[in-house]
Amino acid sequence: MNIPLIHSKIIIFITLIFFAGSLSIAPQRAEAFEWGGQFQTVIPCWNAVIYVVAGPPRGGPFIWTPATATFSYGPPSHTGQYGLGLAGPPYFCLVSPYPIIAFSGIIMTMVGTSR
Repeated sequence: MNIPLIHSKIIIFITLIFFAGSLSIAPQRAEAFEWGGQFQTVIPCWNAVIYVVAGPPRGGPFIWTPATATFSYGPPSHTGQYGLGLAGPPYFCLVSPYPIIAFSGIIMTMVGTSR
C-alpha cells in the first residue's frame, strides 16, 4: 500500500509536534552545588551585590545578592570570615561603572557565615 507523499508529510509533521509538546511538559531539573571556605576577597559592587572569592576546601568566585537566603550572621563582610552554602547560576559584579569593570562569579543561593 502506497501512502501519498502529502499524507506522509502530514504524519511526520504531527509526530514532530507531538514530540516537541512532550518535551515542553517534561519536568525541569535544577541543581545547586555546595561550596564553602574562608573568604580571601570581599568586594562590594555597584549593582548591590557582594563579590567573594572563597578558599579551600570548595572555593571559587561567588556573588551574594539581596535574594540570597542569608543566615544569622549576615552576608559576607570581611576577609578571613568563613562561609558555607549553596550556589547556582552565573552572575556578575559591576565593580566600576567607568571604566566598566565587571567580575563574574556564581550566585550564592544560600549562605551562612561566621562572625
